[in-house]
Amino acid sequence: MHIPNIDISPLFDAAHPARDHTDQLIFDAATEAGFMTIYGLPNAAATATEAQRLLLRLFTLPEDKQRQLWKQNFEPNNPNLYRGMFPLHSGKTLSRAGYEMGPDILRRLPSAEHDLLFQPTPLPSEADIPGFLDAARAYFLTMEQAGFSILASLSRSLGIAETFFAEAFRDGISTLRLLHYLPRQHLPISEDLKTTRGAHVDSGLLTILSAYQGASGLQATSRTGEWVDVPLYEGRFAVNFGGLLERWTGGKIRATQHGVTPVNEERFSIPFFFEPRPDTLIEPLPLEGISPFKPFLFGDHLWATTTRFSENYGLLPLRPHKGDYEDPMTTLHHTVY
Repeated sequence: MHIPNIDISPLFDAAHPARDHTDQLIFDAATEAGFMTIYGLPNAAATATEAQRLLLRLFTLPEDKQRQLWKQNFEPNNPNLYRGMFPLHSGKTLSRAGYEMGPDILRRLPSAEHDLLFQPTPLPSEADIPGFLDAARAYFLTMEQAGFSILASLSRSLGIAETFFAEAFRDGISTLRLLHYLPRQHLPISEDLKTTRGAHVDSGLLTILSAYQGASGLQATSRTGEWVDVPLYEGRFAVNFGGLLERWTGGKIRATQHGVTPVNEERFSIPFFFEPRPDTLIEPLPLEGISPFKPFLFGDHLWATTTRFSENYGLLPLRPHKGDYEDPMTTLHHTVY
């Protein structure tokens, strides 16, 4: 499987043949490989190595400082349940810690009393990591710009209004995640867990991922089931299309199974999950020949899928569905997380 590397800078310009060409490249990647790598994002300094290094300092904080950021299911005295940090012992492999930020770091959102998916992000203090919040805001904004431009590009190729998705992302709840992986070979876990990739399809629309200093271990599957390395270098980002976008487009966009192969080194990655407003109604797009499916609310789908992750096990009953929800991914023949 060939994973194309695409310069998306023409997407930030007005209509032009170069933008049309980029649209075609992105559509081909979305419908064939289900994966691509991109470069040419705006504000390159916001996502460069120095900015990533500053954000990843979070994992060097003493445990008592990290514990203040832990999600409530790991530190019952903390109020944050959806946003925040999960420690290395949160999963069976004992090798992955993470921290999740929402758009509240940029703008005022509706109250978490309305929906716990609007919960604010607990942040390290400025004294602990000077410049952290400013760096996180700049990174988040750059990812949002890239996400909007890619969805507008896909909309043009699908023949729907290029602003179609924009309204769904007003008060959207995208997630910027920092991940820290430890080598597994000496951990007290089974041999199977030492070698598992955690193969899955992302549950959402679009994921944009950067690997700190290129050490990602990210792999994707071809149509024949072969595992292929996704090459990442400084200034290059991996983009994969989620199961929700495959369902929303009636299968025209391909969601590709992927995973992280264990390697014997410490590494870090920064994925961004581009996610709409919780009450966004997902129903068949106005596309010719699209397969029908039962409409559902995005927030119900997100909570049903995110609570399958080990760091969120047991939380499903804490947010009852706000609509009539049935898993829309059962016919995609993927493991969706």
